[in-house]
Amino acid sequence: MRIFSFPLLISLLKASVVMFFLFSFFSTRAHAGQPLESLVWKASVTTTAALIVATNPLKAKSMSMEMGGGDHVSVVRAGAQWDWNDDLMLDVFGWKLSSYWQLDFSRWQSTRDASQAGVNMTVGFTPMFRFTGKKGYVQPYLDVGVGISLFTVSRFQEHEFGSNFQFADMLSIGANIGKRNQWGFAYKFQHYSNGSVRVPNKGINFHFLTLTYKY
Repeated sequence: MRIFSFPLLISLLKASVVMFFLFSFFSTRAHAGQPLESLVWKASVTTTAALIVATNPLKAKSMSMEMGGGDHVSVVRAGAQWDWNDDLMLDVFGWKLSSYWQLDFSRWQSTRDASQAGVNMTVGFTPMFRFTGKKGYVQPYLDVGVGISLFTVSRFQEHEFGSNFQFADMLSIGANIGKRNQWGFAYKFQHYSNGSVRVPNKGINFHFLTLTYKY
């Protein structure tokens, strides 16, 4: 049984806050000047993301890429997962329960406004619980979790979120495939809202297709 260390949790939370402000700054700067500046920024982000996946500097258990959206918004999201507790000693009809932490970064783009005014960047941190079926070349799973997210804007198009802080509820159904179940494919439903911490509290729902690679 592996337990997620508290110092690493604090480091991840600090990193998520730093990356949130970096995304806020660069997402504004990328469109403030010449097209070349935007191209260089996008190339830098793409290269950095590729190197992170290739080298796994934070020793994540797995990394994921998600594409989807809803309500006139398209979303691209990258995430990393770390073991929290890989055996919670619970077996339900042959499905075993485990848990992990997820840190993710998203870029929203309004399908009605292709300019920078139609962009929202988010960072999220979520404790996830996973029910996993019998191990084989194809291993089904069900994920559920409730986490927290920070948005760069509290108003996005016609959506009034009330605050930059949001709760994120996730439900995912998928399967791991491969000789060591290294590839994961899933459908994910996600709901954002601030839990009526502030008003207005107009939430938003998204649907995603998820691709995961386990190291």
